[in-house]
Amino acid sequence: MKSLLKALAAALIVAATALACGPASGGQPAEQEWPGGWPVPPLPVMWLEHPSGSTWGSPSHYCWRVKHGGGRVCHEYEFWSGIDDYPETVPGKQIPVGIESETTPDRVFVHVFTRSGNLMADFVQLAPTYPVLDLDLDPGDYHLRVIGQWQDNPGAAYVDRIYNEVAYEFGLRVPGEVELLAECASTLIGGDISITLSSLNDPLRTAPDSANHAGCKFNKPITRVSLTLDDGARSYTEHFHIDPPSLTVGFPLPAESASEKSGGPLPTGQYTRQLVAISDDGDQVELTTMNAFLPTVTVAGP
Repeated sequence: MKSLLKALAAALIVAATALACGPASGGQPAEQEWPGGWPVPPLPVMWLEHPSGSTWGSPSHYCWRVKHGGGRVCHEYEFWSGIDDYPETVPGKQIPVGIESETTPDRVFVHVFTRSGNLMADFVQLAPTYPVLDLDLDPGDYHLRVIGQWQDNPGAAYVDRIYNEVAYEFGLRVPGEVELLAECASTLIGGDISITLSSLNDPLRTAPDSANHAGCKFNKPITRVSLTLDDGARSYTEHFHIDPPSLTVGFPLPAESASEKSGGPLPTGQYTRQLVAISDDGDQVELTTMNAFLPTVTVAGP
């Protein structure tokens, strides 16, 4: 992976009054109104300026003091649930972050994640006025979370400061050929970890072993998982459909997963197992080369 962020100097576009201006696409969409906000005052909103235009952020969370004093109202959203747009950019292209608010924020931070949810780096603090993201990312889809903080008790000592906070999330795409990557892990409870298949209809045929389960995360949505059992003389293949396509796949696959089978039935004995994940663009990655999966299984009698 290239250097994640060549520089994250921040730039902030702040209106003189709340919601006085915004990206070229117009005012804040109605579906981005903050639920449960009363009696919270109008909250800042954020957008990105990118080569193809501008994109409003999807609300991530807020924690803000209510009107007329009192405590704070806080609300959390499901991560990345509002992202359906991945505007394209290129390495070295500066991307301004726009923020509409009554006052300039005191602090601004950004987190960069892969689309599968892996944090690329610890948060990076941006300057609170006139910011620009300067990204140098490998091809792929990414998620950004931008957090703005406004001091609520001006004049307080640094250790005593309290901040109102809002955060927005964005999708971003760096075009180019993307290699399918997988990260897999399994539970481990010890003991006998061989696999015994009572029949070829046993869903454990895609499990890591007879006692443990596994899960994999990918950088591209997976549409199929291919299983092959082979002893050099006989083989069995089954292609399982992942519907809808997903960035995460758990094993064993659900027993009701649709599939196509070929070969078999297999006599009892030990077989080499190969598991291959296939992405929505046809790219493939073998899973049984990873420590989470055993490369051999035993087919038992009926």
